Amino acid sequence: MNLSFPIFLAVGITRAAAKIGNYDAVDNQHNTIDEICAQANLPEYSKVAKLCKELGSNGLNMGMDETVFLRDGAPDKLASQKGPSFNMREILEAEDIEAAYNNIEAGNMMQTERKLVVDYGWCSSNAGFLAGISDDSSNYCDPSQDCDSSVGCGTTLSSCCITHDQCLNSGEGSISGSAWNPLTRCSEVNCKGSTCDTRLSSCAWNVSCCSFSFWSGYTCDATCVTVSTTISGTFGTGSSWSPQSGYNIGGDDADSICLQ
Repeated sequence: MNLSFPIFLAVGITRAAAKIGNYDAVDNQHNTIDEICAQANLPEYSKVAKLCKELGSNGLNMGMDETVFLRDGAPDKLASQKGPSFNMREILEAEDIEAAYNNIEAGNMMQTERKLVVDYGWCSSNAGFLAGISDDSSNYCDPSQDCDSSVGCGTTLSSCCITHDQCLNSGEGSISGSAWNPLTRCSEVNCKGSTCDTRLSSCAWNVSCCSFSFWSGYTCDATCVTVSTTISGTFGTGSSWSPQSGYNIGGDDADSICLQ
């Protein structure tokens, strides 16, 4: 990423603008996370965009140089157990911003030896479902299924996926389009699949993956960040291209669950 900005030098003005990395700065310092994130032109739904949202003024409002600890959110790892640390300045002033975060995340993965290859709570990691061509591997509305994921059950992000499953329970049949199999855990509704996808994307994006406490300081759950951004990006691709855009296209979206 190469953004070009003019360098101003004003005689008699002590707060002269300068350039650090790829961004304008004042007195050789970027003042806030919001300022530098606004200049970064980050990809929509990227992991660093998520951090900007959570750690900037509309979130935890932390400083550029304050330490953030990364953890994986696994149930067998206490929230107080800290992984690799970073601050937003080292990420946002890197030549490759996303790679800078990914390197820190990789260090956390090495410590935990975990990979996102299983469902997260009621959120399915089934590639076929994410592509809109197969059944949901973690379908809350299917009474034969339980939340048996190793991580994510009971979280706000998992609740977003429960709502998505409820939204897709139109009575049209199973999500893959095969013969109807009654799903007794959820009420029958009449939502368009594209509407359900849009709501899921928004819900997942607004989930908080970072927090602050007196004992742990600033911490971000790396698994939550990954799942949140993956779901937001995958299901927020637009009404014509989202995974379930072809599901119940004649729905009237009149049920309340369609708008949650």
